[in-house]
Amino acid sequence: MKFLQIMEFQASEEAAENELVNYFASAGSKTTVSQVTLCKDRDNPEILIQIVEFNSYEDAMVNNELDATQEASKDEAQIFGEIAFRNLDVLSVHKI
Repeated sequence: MKFLQIMEFQASEEAAENELVNYFASAGSKTTVSQVTLCKDRDNPEILIQIVEFNSYEDAMVNNELDATQEASKDEAQIFGEIAFRNLDVLSVHKI
């Protein structure tokens, strides 16, 4: 079952994008992330939402244990402050 992790935090677009680039450079082919979508809240532009997609919850847990993920988590906490996480099992997707 596809798994999504939603991260909500305050940061500049540049800082968030830089962290993503640094993470993927560090994790390389070891990451199990299938896609990341970075969004800005239109009603509150100081809030960014990052949607991280995995093929399964199990893949997400493997990714969570990577050294690159652990380091990125520490870095993001220092740069972004509090990050709200939502962990979602995808029940269905309707494409039109």
